[in-house]
Amino acid sequence: MNKAIHDLTKDSITLLTDRQIQVLKLRNKGLTQEEVAKKLSTSRENITILESRAYRNIDRARETIEALKDLGMAIRISIKPKTHVLDIANIILKNADKANIRIGTDCVELLDRIKIKGRDKISKKRVTKTLSILILPDGKLLVE
Repeated sequence: MNKAIHDLTKDSITLLTDRQIQVLKLRNKGLTQEEVAKKLSTSRENITILESRAYRNIDRARETIEALKDLGMAIRISIKPKTHVLDIANIILKNADKANIRIGTDCVELLDRIKIKGRDKISKKRVTKTLSILILPDGKLLVE
């Protein structure tokens, strides 16, 4: 299953409607548009439109993030394998300070979010695969 689609929640993604998220999750499980339409009591044409608009919104979000990086307004940090989980918050905060970006969360919440979003790259309190973190100008983090 595509992890990005699996992790979609209304709290984390505001560019997608609840219905678009529903459609993406069902399509990601392997259902055809026809099967999704039956399950959601709508037409296949409506599912096509919902899916198309969802992916268009996702593309727009990616383009916005790329524009922020190109303008030097977002910072990408790579956390290398073997880094202890407790050191990650310090690395993020130091890089944010250098760029005059205020992180809008405390260290505990920051580490919890990283552990959840990067769970496939962390084991036994150590980073196992390079963890990429993007700090946006408003202090929000994207864990990739």
